[in-house]
Formats: sequence, C-alpha cells, structure tokens
Amino acid sequence: MPIPLPNLDDHTFADLVAEARALIPVLAPGWTDHNPGDPGIALVEMLAWLTETAMFQVDQVTPAHTERFLGLLNGPPPEGSPPEASSLEERVRATTRALREPYRAATPGDFERLVLGGTGTALGQEIVRARCVPGRDLSAADPDVRAAEAPGHVSVVAVPGPPGPGPYPRPVLDPAVAAALWDFLDGRRLLTTRHHVVGPAYVRIEVEAVVALGADAPPQEAFDDMLDRLRTFLGPLTGGTAKDGWPFGRDVYASEIYTLLDRSPFTDYVDAVVLRGGTPIPGREGEVAGIALDDHELAELTRVHLTCHQASRVAFEDEWRAGS
Repeated sequence: MPIPLPNLDDHTFADLVAEARALIPVLAPGWTDHNPGDPGIALVEMLAWLTETAMFQVDQVTPAHTERFLGLLNGPPPEGSPPEASSLEERVRATTRALREPYRAATPGDFERLVLGGTGTALGQEIVRARCVPGRDLSAADPDVRAAEAPGHVSVVAVPGPPGPGPYPRPVLDPAVAAALWDFLDGRRLLTTRHHVVGPAYVRIEVEAVVALGADAPPQEAFDDMLDRLRTFLGPLTGGTAKDGWPFGRDVYASEIYTLLDRSPFTDYVDAVVLRGGTPIPGREGEVAGIALDDHELAELTRVHLTCHQASRVAFEDEWRAGS
C-alpha cells in the first residue's frame, strides 16, 4: 500500500484573505475600511492570489523534480555516455523495479536469490541452483572443519548449468565464477558475516539390485531403461520427485530404488536392492536402509549392478560405472 502524500496546498484564496483581514485590527488599528474597494484590501487580495499560486506550485511534482530525484537514486551517468533515449516514465518504472530487487543479504534465502540473479552467467556459467548453509565453513580443506559449527560463517553452494549436451550432467563450479560470486556477495553481506562460495559436494551412490523381468522383456533394453531411470532420479539437475534436481541434504533410501525399478515396463518385480557409499542409514536386521546426505550434499550415482532373472533363470547380469 503506497504512503499517502501530504497535501501542501490546503489554503484557499478566501482562507488567506480572511486571515489577513483578521490581523488588520491588531497590526493597524487605524485602518477601518475593510471593503473590497479599499486600496489596502485590493493589495491584500492580490498578495493572497500570489500566495495561493505559489502554494499550488509547491504541491506539484514537475518533470524537472523527477529528473533530479532519479539522479539521486541512480547516480550520475558515466562520462561520455549518450543522452538517455527512453522516456521519463520508462526510466521511473525501471528505477522502481530496481529498488524492489533484493540487495542486502541477511537471510539464507537472500544469499540464494542473489546468487541465482545472473551474476555467474556474465562469466560463462549460469547458476541454476543454490543452497545457503548458515553456520558452516564449507570452503575449508579440513573435512573436520567443514563439518563443525562455525558461528558467523555462511556457505553458499552454487550449482552451474549442464556442462555439456549429455543427458546426465555432473555440474562443477568454475573457480573463477566462485571468486566472482564471492566478490559480488562481499558488498551485500552483513558486516559481521564471513561468507564462502563453493561448488556442490557429491556423495557417491552405488546400487546393486536383483530384478525379475517379464517373460518377453529384452534383457539389454531392460537394463538400459532401469539405468536411465536411476541416473535421472539421482541426477543433480534432473533428480527428485519434482525432477528439478536431487534436493540438497535429502537422504537416498532403498525403498525409493525398489519403487523406481519396479515402475520399469520391463520389470515383473524387484527381488533385492543394496545401497553402498557415503554414510549408511541402518535398517532392520543390519540392512542398509539408505545413504545419508549432509545439508550441502547431492547424490551422485557412480555404479549400478543389475542381476536380471527371467523365467527362473539368470537372463542378464551387467554393470555400469561412472565414466564408462
């Protein structure tokens, strides 16, 4: 809701004349003729008219005033720049939009919005995801320091866009872009905040499964389909239930892999799933229920081993490793 502006032009001609007439007996007792024909009253009315005109101008915002105010907000134009071609109304709208953009980084959400604002794009890497982890120094070389609480520190994890045309990208943040983002945030952070910009940390996930295929399922096509589903589901840019990237810090559970493989059109049922890598989440009877991820970590599928049964016999056994 906009702030109502005060009305500076709240005195009329009649108000001004009446106020001046009321002061005559006090200031000039010998002046007794207050009729409009009196030269003094005519002078009072003329001055009241001039005053009303001046007050009307005070209450107006002229284009010149707007230009000066835009100059205060935007600063002087660079030397040698051509004259502004856009209209005054367009410049007012552009300045208003710029004022509504967040500038200061105070909350984790502020850091994430600023990093996603396009700074990296100018340097050759578009930042498509960001995660702010308060109270941690994720730039430290010592893993114990990265895991420890660090009061006053803020770490921003920036995930760039796909590095190439492949369907399963593994984004890696360019150090030059990380340094530029650090400089960008340095002018916007709070005075007592120490900030860090890092790329995503990946937790290696290995999947081993025993799957029963349909009677007429082609084994190689079945393996390719299930591998594609696993790589897409755990991908940093394609994973998760929303398919916009595996969420930061979200654990990977064997039950999800069961469901994912079972949805393949080539699958009859899934007999067993084993997860390896990272920090195991214990389940019943010593089984691994899942792999735990920290707040700043993403999943990375590095190995898949599938044993496929068909009509009570081993129809296919194959393995895929990252980089193969």
